[in-house]
Amino acid sequence: MGLILKPIFFIKMDRNVKVLLFISILFGLALGIYEFIFPLYLNDRGISFQNMGIIFSLSSIAMFFIRIHAGNLADVHGRKIFYSLSLLGSGIANFFTPFTGRLFPQTVLKSLREACAMVQESIHSVALFETAKKKFLDFIGKTVGAQWIFQGLGALVAGMLLSLSGYKDTFLFNAGLLFLAFFTFVVFFKEPVFQKNIAPAIPVKKLYALDFSRPLMIITLSNFVFMIGMGASHSFIMPIFFLNKFQVSKGIVSIIMAVHRLLLGLPMLFVAWFMKEGTNLKRVYIWFVAIEGIAISVSAIIPQFLAATIVWLAHDYVGAAFWSPVQKTLIQQYSKPESRAYEVSKVAAFSTLGQIIGPLIAGWLAGISISAPFFFSGLVMVISALMLVPL
Repeated sequence: MGLILKPIFFIKMDRNVKVLLFISILFGLALGIYEFIFPLYLNDRGISFQNMGIIFSLSSIAMFFIRIHAGNLADVHGRKIFYSLSLLGSGIANFFTPFTGRLFPQTVLKSLREACAMVQESIHSVALFETAKKKFLDFIGKTVGAQWIFQGLGALVAGMLLSLSGYKDTFLFNAGLLFLAFFTFVVFFKEPVFQKNIAPAIPVKKLYALDFSRPLMIITLSNFVFMIGMGASHSFIMPIFFLNKFQVSKGIVSIIMAVHRLLLGLPMLFVAWFMKEGTNLKRVYIWFVAIEGIAISVSAIIPQFLAATIVWLAHDYVGAAFWSPVQKTLIQQYSKPESRAYEVSKVAAFSTLGQIIGPLIAGWLAGISISAPFFFSGLVMVISALMLVPL
């Protein structure tokens, strides 16, 4: 894989882009391990679907507040400090997770991890845009694609580590990856040149105001609805759906989660090849979000394991692999230079509120049918695509 990916990644990239790529790889590997083992850890500790929904929902509230304030402060104090802290905080959350199985501390640790992950995502795109504006779509596809690919590998690593050493050592290994990412970023990343916001501090009331430009408002509202659907199918329920509905082993589920990430990440590496100059990015965004929703809903009503898995995986390689980098590009284009981190973070923060609702619905629907959260999720995503039509 290294021989194949090396010429794709490292041609005509300056040091900052290479550092961001390396961090994406480490962060992706850690995230793939965490997303696979965390729901299984909660399940094996006897935490109910409803309480899992509460943990995932409350962590989304933390994402909202921290993401807005971090973006605002990053426009004044720079990108590096907040990116660094997001990596450190993620490592700390992973380190302490295996030492408790109680609801409250797990909610606190999950909230810290999710808030840090969302700050990393927002500041990553801003720092990359300011480093390489002209090649942003290409580089965001490559860095995010690499992150998704290594998330897939992380799921495989998680399956192997679980069978060899159990939950505790797996979480600690994960924390080590994130501490390595933190050290690498602090040492090698150079603060990019950005248009510093020298205006007076933004009042708290304005921070939480829906004062977006029209295009950003449309994207925010649509993505809020999309995140309800995402939270209903991509939270704790994702691996448990395959475990409970088809009675397959954890090893098989780890392979599915790996393929899920790989099929999302690999097409992103080449997204710039498909998006030629003059491509209608808005149309691409709308259609591929709709395709993702249809694939997820249809997979929920297919009774055969292999067929359902194949259809479900289609939401990656003919869905998010294309609309996700396009969405990030549009948000950067619609944001003002002097408040770019603030606006990007604020759009993401308000969108993330949907993830408060989604896991709660998933926890309730899973008690009725393990397939119901997936079917609901896809329908909501299609609705979010229709909301983008006025863009």
